Amino acid sequence: MLNVTNSDIEKSDITSIDGTIFYDIMLVRKPMLCPYCGANMIGHGHKLRLIKHPALRNHKGIIRYYANRYICKECRKTILERNPFAFNGFNSSFFLMQNALRLIGNLNYNLTMISDELGISTTQLSKYIDSYITIAPRPLPECLGIDELHSHELSRRNSSYLCILVDNERRTVWDVLDSRSKMALSLFFSNIPREERLRVKYVTIDMWEPYKDVARTYFPNCVIAVDPFHVIKHLTQGFERLRIDLMNMSPYGSNAYYLLKKWSHLLTKDSVYLDNDKVYNSRFKCKLNRRDLIEMTFKIFLELSKAYSLKELYRNMNKDCSYDEATNLYDDMLKAFKTSGIRPFNEFAWRDEISNSYLRPYDDRKLSNSFTENVNGKLRTYLAVSRGISNFSASERELSIRFLKMFNIH
Repeated sequence: MLNVTNSDIEKSDITSIDGTIFYDIMLVRKPMLCPYCGANMIGHGHKLRLIKHPALRNHKGIIRYYANRYICKECRKTILERNPFAFNGFNSSFFLMQNALRLIGNLNYNLTMISDELGISTTQLSKYIDSYITIAPRPLPECLGIDELHSHELSRRNSSYLCILVDNERRTVWDVLDSRSKMALSLFFSNIPREERLRVKYVTIDMWEPYKDVARTYFPNCVIAVDPFHVIKHLTQGFERLRIDLMNMSPYGSNAYYLLKKWSHLLTKDSVYLDNDKVYNSRFKCKLNRRDLIEMTFKIFLELSKAYSLKELYRNMNKDCSYDEATNLYDDMLKAFKTSGIRPFNEFAWRDEISNSYLRPYDDRKLSNSFTENVNGKLRTYLAVSRGISNFSASERELSIRFLKMFNIH
């Protein structure tokens, strides 16, 4: 348990003070040659080291190790004997680290939970994992998804975003990076051999320009596809900005203001949800259903009506189109957006990348980041129970991946 035999021990004692068990140990002094000049060394007192040890029956354990100190007769340099209880630079025993290793293999534990259970700091635990555990590199997936997660739990100085990389074909988490910046991604992918990067056939992204730049630079053989969910999100946000602008220009208390304020949620609904039974509306003193309210709004705001039609045009195309149909329809749709005169929609572009999302290379699934969106919620849970991430070391990164793999969809 202590990694020494009885013959190695000069003195030992066990005491219990205020719920902590102390193991006092002094080892037999052995002949020692100076590592600097090769001369004989002699005893030169002791140095006390405190080493955390596994708890025993709910008691804390500490080894008080009185390390033998030596001094060279010739060059007068001093050294300490080799520590048999812990790695150099660590104040936790080998036995405690073995317990940590066992818990690291348990998918139900994250880094914070392990450190709390063993009574060691997350910094010390991360240092141990990063120093003595080798994480085998994972080969790049054929279909790589790139997305990000923003979380207030991320307590880092340089970014509040994590970059999530997934294998879209196998629907597994491939890696988690501590930044989504173009510089961070470029540095990461540049360290992967070009031969491996050339094997990536597809990259799915949202509508953040640096992702497209990185994909073009480091995966020259890939087809880049914009996730359809983010296209709809982009259009919905543009439509919402227009609604708010029109509402703010309407007199407070007017029918226009009422419709845009109280019934704004209807404008984001799929049109199939609008045909409910008519119910009495006290403001207009008649029975109306949701579609009636939408049509009243559009009669007042023709620009909003046009924006809604364009938004639904893409939403409907996204539901049913094949790749060939989408490619043929997209130019006309893009022209309609650009000539609409609606400022938030003028940015709608990304022709090839949006069309590519209609490809179905795996199990008749469109190219998308749907799996990434699925695991983002799980990662937020991980960040919350981990009390955020302060340094995002290799160990924390690997534990994040392992946690997310609990929720892989096959």
